Amino acid sequence: MCECKCGTNDYVTTAKELLSGKRSCGCIRKKKGFNDYRIDGDTTIIYFRDKMDEIIMEGYIDTDDLQMLIDLDYHWCLMWNVHSQNWYARTTEYYLDENGNRKTRLHSLHREIMQVFEKDLVVDHREHKNTGTLNNRKSNLRIATDGQNSGNRKSKNSNNKSGYRNVLLDKKSEKYIIMLCINYKRFRVGKYYDDVHEAGRDAEMYRKEYYKEFAGKS
Repeated sequence: MCECKCGTNDYVTTAKELLSGKRSCGCIRKKKGFNDYRIDGDTTIIYFRDKMDEIIMEGYIDTDDLQMLIDLDYHWCLMWNVHSQNWYARTTEYYLDENGNRKTRLHSLHREIMQVFEKDLVVDHREHKNTGTLNNRKSNLRIATDGQNSGNRKSKNSNNKSGYRNVLLDKKSEKYIIMLCINYKRFRVGKYYDDVHEAGRDAEMYRKEYYKEFAGKS
């Protein structure tokens, strides 16, 4: 155990940190506190800065969530999600487990706001375009199961050959079919199609029927 400059003495320092003279429990990161912000009525704008302390992006929260986030005392950073191709506001918490080992825990701003931490639930952003994932006002957030969220795709798969989401060519019949995924299981809906454009139109209709507000885009 080592003592930090801030007075904390219940953290573990690695051999590399000892050799380098580092004596920090993580308080340097924590001292940043909550991001700079500006209140604009019911909406509060929070600012994200780069390593040079220059403002590079803005995010939005409901003003009535501001005090709760200030009390958390987290400093929110930008993290790029390769899968969704979007920016998200996240932070890393450092803590000690029951054995005294130093661990990290990732927090997402949208989950903190909605107070949803169950792994089988997803907090989805209704709007993704133009950094909409940094808009963490509750009107832009909704809670979904992982299955519902998988239906809310922005577009077809990159390996799609028909040009329409959920439409593929059945090699046996040489006709187009519509395949949907419900509760992690794939099944065919509709008829066999000669016209791929008709199949595409029907696929959108079936997505709205089965996925409701999570139908996503074609």
